[in-house]
Amino acid sequence: MSLGPFDWLIGFFQGLAKGDLHLAGLFILLLLLASLEFGVQFGKFVARRHTPTDGEKSSVNFATAGMMGLLAFLLGVSLSMASERYQQRRDSVLAEANAIGTAWLRATVGTTNTEGEALQRLLREYTEVRIAIVAGSSDPVKIDEGLLERSNRLQSEMWTIARGVAERAPTPISGLLLSSLNEMIDLSLTNRRNFNTHVPPYILRLLLTVSVFAVGAVGYGFGLVGSRQPGLSVLLLGVWTLAIVLIVDIDRPQTGEVRIDPGPLVWTLQGFGPAK
Repeated sequence: MSLGPFDWLIGFFQGLAKGDLHLAGLFILLLLLASLEFGVQFGKFVARRHTPTDGEKSSVNFATAGMMGLLAFLLGVSLSMASERYQQRRDSVLAEANAIGTAWLRATVGTTNTEGEALQRLLREYTEVRIAIVAGSSDPVKIDEGLLERSNRLQSEMWTIARGVAERAPTPISGLLLSSLNEMIDLSLTNRRNFNTHVPPYILRLLLTVSVFAVGAVGYGFGLVGSRQPGLSVLLLGVWTLAIVLIVDIDRPQTGEVRIDPGPLVWTLQGFGPAK
């Protein structure tokens, strides 16, 4: 979805958001302040050329209120989508922790001591890796290339051991072990999908674009009546900027300030007891 001349500004913001979110927030605030000032100066220019009547002022106020209402709606939709994804991530982390705990309990059933100990050792290491993935890092490359590679390797090693147990003794017990490992692996993929599912980019682009136009309309109304209201204007734009930054932050679950608590996985690891 292209938004014309605003694309390069929005692209610049998205680039900042991937790095320093504080700079991205400052960029939004400055952009909105510039839009407000442009609107004020344009309103003053119009007022100098033609003295607006009360009816014209009322019309401008009505149109501005409508734009701000639409902006509030878009903000609510964006925040709702980000919050929904946040809850999905929390739920999938809990489900994965439960699956790992089940696999741990079944690791010593129907296996030899050597196989059971090997599976539990791998499950302990695997849980530590999953905790690190959920906790996130300031470096997304480290998550993608390092931890995920270790996670996949450990899954393959555990599956190889469990498959050997099932081939040697194809019983319902060995089938339960395979089933628990399969569920654990499936949930790791679900978790990865949830952590990489974001608010659609065009929603954020639309939110930023409408913000610029709506704030410009507010400034135009100020300029038309000759009253800037600088304190309230800065307060409004500051709060609006914080709301947009919060949406972007929730949408970065592994690199932002608002992250998913790996508590269920930590508790599962603690439940394994001390390492042998």
